[in-house]
Amino acid sequence: MEFSSLELSPRIRKGRYANFSRSADSENRLFMVGYEECAPDYIIERSEFPFWTLELIAGGHGFYQQGKTTRRLRHGSVFTYGPGVPQHFGNEPERPFRKYFMASEGAEFPATWHCAGLRPGEMLTLGAAGSLVSIFDQMLDEGQQNDAQTAQVVSGLQEVLLALIVRHQGTASGEKSGSRKTYDLAMDILQRDYRSLHSLADLAERSGYTGEYLCRIFKKYHGDSPYQVLLHRKMSEAWLLLRAGQLQVGAVAQEIGYDDQLHFSRVFRKVMGCSPSSVQARS
Repeated sequence: MEFSSLELSPRIRKGRYANFSRSADSENRLFMVGYEECAPDYIIERSEFPFWTLELIAGGHGFYQQGKTTRRLRHGSVFTYGPGVPQHFGNEPERPFRKYFMASEGAEFPATWHCAGLRPGEMLTLGAAGSLVSIFDQMLDEGQQNDAQTAQVVSGLQEVLLALIVRHQGTASGEKSGSRKTYDLAMDILQRDYRSLHSLADLAERSGYTGEYLCRIFKKYHGDSPYQVLLHRKMSEAWLLLRAGQLQVGAVAQEIGYDDQLHFSRVFRKVMGCSPSSVQARS
């Protein structure tokens, strides 16, 4: 894959990126998609950025400066920036971001993003973002293919992602919603302690809420069950560890809380669509 000239922040603990071929006639075409786990001191302060970029917060908490207003970033927050748009945002040290982004070419703000209700330098918070996470992961997987069909597939995935943004706009509850606070608490526990969590019952015990109630609010705000979110978090971490190539499959299984390597491999294949060994082979 061709590497782009996009400058990445040094305050990233882990990352996964897909770079797509670029050409002079690729106006408003995606050339990079990424997933990043940020350091506690992650912060961005720039007067502008050379490429139009869309970011989705998948975990953690932080702030976003929109004009003179400081807004809260959390799971489901989406914002865009690019040429001529100042950026000032960052995460809380104790709750660093997990986030996805995609970068587009072209001097003008992408028309398809505008049609989806996105505006340069503005943010919005979606009522459910689990499906968007899945689309970003598919984009990252497609980046490993880089064949004649890649551009068409990625373009189609972007259309689906933008349609989901339209669907979920305006569905987020207010900051003082009790169910939203419970969801944020449970998500923080899940993202922080995923290695030692093994079931819905574990999450219920640590959060102080019943499993039935957690299932209801996760369906409302995330679109998936708490257990599915937990599995995806574990397997996403496993993918990064396997791609790093430093650990064998059994050691990766142990790292994310699986004593049985065979069981881990079955779950990984079900969630990620491939075997752990095939991910290692690509590294």
